[in-house]
Amino acid sequence: MDLRYVRYAMAIARAGSLRRAAAALHIAQPTLSEQLRALEKEVGVELFSRSSSGVQLTEAGEAFLAQATVAVNAFERAVIAARTAGQTTRLGVADGLADVVARLLSQIHTTPVRVVPMGTAEQIVSIVDGTLQAGLGYAPGSLPRGVARMLMYRFPVRALLPREHHLAASETLSLADLAAEPLVMPESDAVAGARRFLEGFVRHRLHPRLGPAAATHDLVVNLVAEGAGYALCVHEGTTIPEALTFIPIKEDVPPLEVVFLWNRQAEVHELVSAARHLARAG
Repeated sequence: MDLRYVRYAMAIARAGSLRRAAAALHIAQPTLSEQLRALEKEVGVELFSRSSSGVQLTEAGEAFLAQATVAVNAFERAVIAARTAGQTTRLGVADGLADVVARLLSQIHTTPVRVVPMGTAEQIVSIVDGTLQAGLGYAPGSLPRGVARMLMYRFPVRALLPREHHLAASETLSLADLAAEPLVMPESDAVAGARRFLEGFVRHRLHPRLGPAAATHDLVVNLVAEGAGYALCVHEGTTIPEALTFIPIKEDVPPLEVVFLWNRQAEVHELVSAARHLARAG
């Protein structure tokens, strides 16, 4: 059976008229009528009753199209799967999430994945235009329609300091303790900008002392190790040198939220499943 004829029958049922269906399909009405008759002959029953006011599905037609629609949809999904088989999925990853992407990729067994370093905002734009299928980033404020989000991890904010620093002996640190020390932050959008940290100080009427900025999280860690200051942007899952340590913050500081983003129309089921598994586990 030619699936094209089934699609024509579906269009006729939606339009309720051969004329309107022919116009929507951009084919001549006599041609559409002929193909409908051919379909009815092959099925062996009348699918539509005709009248001067239009056409209407018969009981047999309703039963036929209910099953045929499922078959057509399944066929279209099969075509998409065949066309995308073997294609590499592009996964954007924001700075500072090397440990998270390693965990995610360890759960992927059949989908070829290419990791693309990319800030969260750029990931969203690329997912919308289809040049990126999924991404790992930091929780954005809002998302455009068509982009889905899953919270994977919520890391508490800790101060990263050299073990030899005079504040490192404390079990916890207040923002007041840290305000006079140089704060090292990345220039990337790794935590949706430095503003979220600065606002934490301002809420407590404190004025943080800004230290050197670093291009990446790795450079932030290096600067802290060299004694240039402390950092708040590096989460505890990150591998750090033995000479550094994380110290909890006394105040209630909003956590670092890592999210998995993907295009709802993209075939990224294995990645979504892996992300969901990691989110439940951790």
